[in-house]
Amino acid sequence: MMHIPNNTRENILEPEFLSDIDSWHGHIPFAFEIIRNTKPKRFVELGTHKGDSYLSFCQAVEHFQTGTKCCSVDTWQGDEHAGSDAELYGTDIYETLSAYHNEKYSTFSTLMQMTFDEALSHFSEGSIDLLHIDGLHTYEAVKHDFETWLPKMSTQGVVLFHDIEVRYSDFGVWQLWDELLKQYPGFGFTHSYGLGVLAVGDETPEWINEIASLSPDLLETWKKKYEFYGRAILSHSYQRQIEYFKRLLEQKDVEISALKEQLENVSDELSQKQKELVIAQMTVNRRDTRLTALTAQIEDIGKQYAFAQQASQE
Repeated sequence: MMHIPNNTRENILEPEFLSDIDSWHGHIPFAFEIIRNTKPKRFVELGTHKGDSYLSFCQAVEHFQTGTKCCSVDTWQGDEHAGSDAELYGTDIYETLSAYHNEKYSTFSTLMQMTFDEALSHFSEGSIDLLHIDGLHTYEAVKHDFETWLPKMSTQGVVLFHDIEVRYSDFGVWQLWDELLKQYPGFGFTHSYGLGVLAVGDETPEWINEIASLSPDLLETWKKKYEFYGRAILSHSYQRQIEYFKRLLEQKDVEISALKEQLENVSDELSQKQKELVIAQMTVNRRDTRLTALTAQIEDIGKQYAFAQQASQE
């Protein structure tokens, strides 16, 4: 008789790291459990960005003491799907992640700042037990990533694909996922943009095999539990984002108040300058009037002088 693999509440950790990018937060409970139950010797992630997924795997490795060697591969320069804006990528994103990562996980984990293809030569064939692909999401790109990294997978290899439920624009992970399910055993989650779990080795880990062998009804029940736990993390994440934006708004309110005060000061100064300008203009006008009167007097005196000279000559 089929049974649902053990995933009791006490096995669910609370994530220590959550960024403002929440697209992977719903899968963090599964990340904890796949590390705990399969104990991979080596885990590699292709596409890490701010680190929510990767640091979850690292947290599980440390907590459950699985002895897993972890590697993250990313250029941290963005792509056409993730964007390349400096706020989304750039040196500050990498440096922030690196500082956090190096303090907590550097004894068993490495951040590799390079392209996926450049990283291939750093891994021998059959050396990776768990691979997470989350790079450029076009069909051609994700297929290339899967095919080039497949020889690196061990006999117990499992590959994770994020965004298998995204079907707009040129996202094509769903298309490759549908094709691969015809060749390999696996299952997928539909929440948080979808996460595919594919067993590509000849010796599927027992925990993965049990799940993939469940009846459709039992599999849905099992997946709903992780969706429930994932929503709890998302709720926590949303609350943190709300608090972040509240603090941001408060900061902007302070800045606006300061600008208003500056504007009022400038307005007062402008008003004073305008008053001074009016007074100065009045002074100039009085001087112009006096100058005109003096000019007329000088002209009159000049006429009188000329008349007197003419009279004396006669």
